[in-house]
Amino acid sequence: MRRRSFIIERHEFEVQGSWVGQVFSGVVTLLVGCSGSGKSTGFESLLYPLGLNSGKIMHAVRSCTQVRLVFRVGGTRWQATRPAAHRGGHVSFENLSDPTVGEVRRPVARGRGGEPSASEFVMELLGIPLLGSGGSRVGLAEVERWMSLRQSTIATAYLGGGSDAVRRLTGRVLLGLHDEHTDALQQRFQEAKTAYAQAKASAAAMLAARRDAGLPGPMDLEATEQLWKQEHATVAERVQQAQAELSRHQRHVAELDRQRDQARAAQQSARRNTGAVEERLRQAQRHEGRLEGRLEGLRQQASVPQHCPQCTQVLRVDGLPEDHCRVCKQQDVLHTRRLADQAVLLAEAEKALASARQACGRLESELARAQETEDTARQTVRAVEQGIGDFTRSTFDPCRAAALTHEKEASHLAGRLEQLQERIKEVGVLAALEAERDRLQESKDQAHQMWKEAEKKLATDLKQLVDQWSRLFLTRLRAVNPDVRHAHIDPETFLPHVDGLAFDDQAVAGGPQTLANLCAMLALRDLARCVPTVLLPLFFMVDSPLSGLGGQGLDGQMAERLMEQLADAAADADADGAPMQIIAAVNDPLARPLTGVREIRLDRSSRYIPAQLDTEAA
Repeated sequence: MRRRSFIIERHEFEVQGSWVGQVFSGVVTLLVGCSGSGKSTGFESLLYPLGLNSGKIMHAVRSCTQVRLVFRVGGTRWQATRPAAHRGGHVSFENLSDPTVGEVRRPVARGRGGEPSASEFVMELLGIPLLGSGGSRVGLAEVERWMSLRQSTIATAYLGGGSDAVRRLTGRVLLGLHDEHTDALQQRFQEAKTAYAQAKASAAAMLAARRDAGLPGPMDLEATEQLWKQEHATVAERVQQAQAELSRHQRHVAELDRQRDQARAAQQSARRNTGAVEERLRQAQRHEGRLEGRLEGLRQQASVPQHCPQCTQVLRVDGLPEDHCRVCKQQDVLHTRRLADQAVLLAEAEKALASARQACGRLESELARAQETEDTARQTVRAVEQGIGDFTRSTFDPCRAAALTHEKEASHLAGRLEQLQERIKEVGVLAALEAERDRLQESKDQAHQMWKEAEKKLATDLKQLVDQWSRLFLTRLRAVNPDVRHAHIDPETFLPHVDGLAFDDQAVAGGPQTLANLCAMLALRDLARCVPTVLLPLFFMVDSPLSGLGGQGLDGQMAERLMEQLADAAADADADGAPMQIIAAVNDPLARPLTGVREIRLDRSSRYIPAQLDTEAA
């Protein structure tokens, strides 16, 4: 993979429907102006349209509608447009070299569904791989630290600060040494290392917990398990026997219940039969009474009157013939016939009464038998119920209580055995954890070995590149400060060391840090011109490159030589003919013109954003 050039052509702002801004031409562009002229405002927002939020975006920028950047990557011109009011939203990319390519819209932040962000799209354009993970991931924000030095940190922090790990990974990526293969090996090792650490911690925590709780070892647990299993099996057999006996007794109780139901049914049938016989007897007795009354009436009707029906005096019948009426003393011609008829009626009534009395006698006998049957059925029911009660109290209830006792004991033993088995399972889990820990350790060691082998192969190239970078760094430093004796770049952290002092040890803040920042980055671009596989674009932005340097004496001379170094660094193209572009912001104009350097003069009446004053006035 070879480096791709990056050149900015225009930086524009949409203000009240019109686009205004700055045009960048030449290899070095100086934004020259006093404080308040807006040069740092424009500087901080220069890469903002690419989806970066690392700069301090001032109100003058946020009051615009949109911010636009026209730039070239390799031989392709692009235009990036982003809303200025807020840090979210989307960035619109247009390919100005090929209008047939449609608009590319990317969110500022990576989408929830995995949609690449605008800065990731720019990284793809630049040909810089997105490597690393988590807090050590190399993205455009990390690369931007190597492309831009800000006023707030140029004299105090190397490359704007940040961790050594991120700087180390970013530097290796930009040097073209840390590729996808090396990154995959490193990620595999980190994942294996994390998995091993988790498994190790889990096994250690379980071991500590068992040790603190005083739990027995696996052998004791297994012996206890066998003993408890035997006890449980014995009680389970008792439960089975008790349940079998209880089932037999339940069948006997069911048979007794059936007999009781049959006896009750027979009793109810006898009771119904007794009631029916009683009803029939009452009907027969009423019929007998009616027949007795009729017979008595017939007898009274057939009897010879003894008293006068009118005056009730005793009739005198002496010498009166039988066929004469005792009242009128006249002959009764129908007397014989009437006597015959009455005799027939009386005979029939007496016969019917005798028959009714016989029927009553029979019903009384039947009732007696029915009552006897009912009494017998009642006694049978009582006997069956007494048998059920006696059997339940003497046999069934004790058997059921025994079965429940055995079941309770079996449940207790089963629960105790289950807890023991859980403890045994924990021991098994612990053993599995230890086995998994050992396996993961082996995987970690293998991954580490493979990564280290790749690192060894990479170390040779890294040393050669950093040695060359260090020589170029010393050359740039001596061109500004001839008193520098030694200088090199640390191959592990890429921190600059000058005369035996690391970056933070050279001074609290000021010119030495500024020179180290600038010369290290200029030397890195010198290296990139010689080594096409260095992926860092030659583009370089510097805000206040003279921070910490005075304008008189040695500081003034170094400041002048430093500006000459900026012009010199941008004068030569790389091996592919790609030019270098430097954009810097300074307070004062150059003391003398430098070849290839263009100044954009700014002041408080002519600021970086041309319409800024009108916007503020509105």
